[in-house]
Amino acid sequence: MKRFGVSLPKEVAEEVEKISQDMGVTRSEIVAVALQEYLEARRSHADAAHECLGVVLAVSDSFSDIGEIIEENKGHIVAYTHLHVDGKCLTIAVVRGSGSEIERLSLAMSRKAQLTRYVPLR
Repeated sequence: MKRFGVSLPKEVAEEVEKISQDMGVTRSEIVAVALQEYLEARRSHADAAHECLGVVLAVSDSFSDIGEIIEENKGHIVAYTHLHVDGKCLTIAVVRGSGSEIERLSLAMSRKAQLTRYVPLR
């Protein structure tokens, strides 16, 4: 095991705390499992040689937050749509590009949205 400090948004830290209490495990175990899942999902798609085709879902307060990123990345966005659901903006973008390009795009969206998910189509 290796120890290191991580800063989390308050809401995330509180949710990790609640899950750890509900499950009777440590916060470290929750974070380790979540990171392991992220790393496994990232392995093949983050490889610069891997050509990704997938969908990025982003939930935000305003489309303008995500719209800027879409404009800056039109070369990697095949198509997108924007919907309003329960007072939130849902943006669905079909993306194509190298693993590293799509990862950068997804991370840029995650900085502006409350929830972002990349779903590979192949």
